[in-house]
Amino acid sequence: MIRCLALRCASAALALAVSVAASAQWPDRPVRVVVPYVSGSMGDTVSRLLAEELRPKLGQPVIVDNRPGAGGNIGTAAVAQAAPDGYTVVVGATNNFVINQFLYSGMSFDPLEALVPVTILVDVPSVIFLNGQVPARDFKTFVDYARANRGKVNYGSPGAGTTPHLSAELINKTRELGMTHVPYKGASQAVAALLANDVQFYMGGAGLGAQHVKSGKLHAIAVSNSQRLESFPEIPTFSEVGLGDIRASNYWAAAVPKGTPAEIVQRLHAAFGQALSASATQERLRQLGVAAVGTSPAETARRFREEAAYWQKAVKDIGVRID
Repeated sequence: MIRCLALRCASAALALAVSVAASAQWPDRPVRVVVPYVSGSMGDTVSRLLAEELRPKLGQPVIVDNRPGAGGNIGTAAVAQAAPDGYTVVVGATNNFVINQFLYSGMSFDPLEALVPVTILVDVPSVIFLNGQVPARDFKTFVDYARANRGKVNYGSPGAGTTPHLSAELINKTRELGMTHVPYKGASQAVAALLANDVQFYMGGAGLGAQHVKSGKLHAIAVSNSQRLESFPEIPTFSEVGLGDIRASNYWAAAVPKGTPAEIVQRLHAAFGQALSASATQERLRQLGVAAVGTSPAETARRFREEAAYWQKAVKDIGVRID
């Protein structure tokens, strides 16, 4: 028994030594950032922007790998199942961390348990965009219009179960608007449908519709941020228009597989923080209408737990379930 205990202790010590050595050498090969959405999505754009800044800071290539499907579950699951060595990182949206586990009946993992948060990279305040042909220039007028045209107003989303879908459905249900959901395969397709008037209502990042608002093809009537956007100071906040109870901001965060050494998690956090603080990055993010965040791993984990409770209730309240 003593001999077995000694062997177990020796094995544990060896594993710890190997882990420490691996952490000290990390990274000695390319780091792969998995984005569980299509090329051109906000997460993809942000990841590729940060990858340019991360390469010199890590001393290794940073490869962005798009693995879309099932509301981001395919790419996120691939990272959850990857070796916990710091060479595979997921940059996912809000739903990939705190919503999908309550939404998808066949989901095989809980991201809160299978992943270790690194940092929230950016927050994307959601703007409510209307097609320019909708006779409304503010939220109250739109409510009246939608209620008077029940079943005739469509709202688009970048996919069933995404944060824009769920937030819009919360507005639709709680304000009794009678809109019909039309899901698309990504934000770019949804915005194209909005411009074509196939859908009349869409919630997304300010950068997605900025140029079309300026041209008059779209109208922006509310933003989910706590304060008005610097780039669109004329757009009132959700609180100002009576939507203060709706959470709609869609952040993008980085996480690694459970078991990744804490030293590597901290070094990844520091590298992402440096990339976010670069002046060129800051300017590009401003143009995209997103805000750099850079939370600590502990703060990110706390926010995930808090938001998971909100979304678990929200998903139940609106009765959405994906098989």
